[in-house]
Amino acid sequence: MYVLENNRLKVEVAAPGDVYSGSRFDWTGFITQVTLDGTVTYCVPERLESGAGTGGIGLSNEFGIDAPLGYDAVKPGEQFLKIGVGLLTKAEETAYDFFYNYDVAPADVKVNNKDQTVTFDTSAESPSGYGYHLVKEIALDNNHLVISYILTNTGEIGFKTNEYAHNFIGINSHKVDKDYKLTLPNMRSLDVTVGKIDVSNNQLTWPVVPDGDFYAHIDMDKIRVGYNWDLYHKTVRAGVKEQVFFEPEKMALWGRAHVISPEVFIDITLAPGEIKKWKRCYQFYQRTGQ
Repeated sequence: MYVLENNRLKVEVAAPGDVYSGSRFDWTGFITQVTLDGTVTYCVPERLESGAGTGGIGLSNEFGIDAPLGYDAVKPGEQFLKIGVGLLTKAEETAYDFFYNYDVAPADVKVNNKDQTVTFDTSAESPSGYGYHLVKEIALDNNHLVISYILTNTGEIGFKTNEYAHNFIGINSHKVDKDYKLTLPNMRSLDVTVGKIDVSNNQLTWPVVPDGDFYAHIDMDKIRVGYNWDLYHKTVRAGVKEQVFFEPEKMALWGRAHVISPEVFIDITLAPGEIKKWKRCYQFYQRTGQ
């Protein structure tokens, strides 16, 4: 476990393979807890039931949720590449399923932890000619947590993928109810496909605790700038905003009774030798007074 700490934030980052060793989420920079001013916590597990879900905790990002690199071209028993994880073994001649726990040959990761920064440097290549080099830096700046990515296509084949952060958030572990408010300043429309969410202008609320999953697609105005979402709990009087330094491909929202997870996606297309850089910034805050 790596701990980054300043006078506002304490951020706990799992060592690769320690807390999470599944085939879905990026093993590098797996952030299991964020504590603000010693009193407000933000990170919760994906699921509370033992054995349910895919093992996500806190700020967990994923590459290629729809299709990892080279999956369709390999046969069952052969390996394909999942960025941030390593080589996975195809089990059956079926579509890729992020819920399935594929066998993993993890990529080697070099970690550099100093002061208020931790950097993960990892690379892997598949027998079919795909390859990547990923450098991810997690750093603190007062009450901001900044995650920077540098992804290089080191293989012989160009690829198209995406990346997003599956933010499993429950402020001080409060249940999802009327005290939560999610503000989406760039939202043009919301398509709720599972569950019930109340919408007023650009604010989402939950009048009652959800009795199962909720999921929604968010149509965003990509031209506007500023933060993409702001999740606030009025009793705790604390919240978190995410600002992304790239043009979002899309945005989605998932959650259950204990968790709200806004997800901002980036589209990535890289020819051999090309490099992509992007950044996510989280601002954790508390309000004072009335």
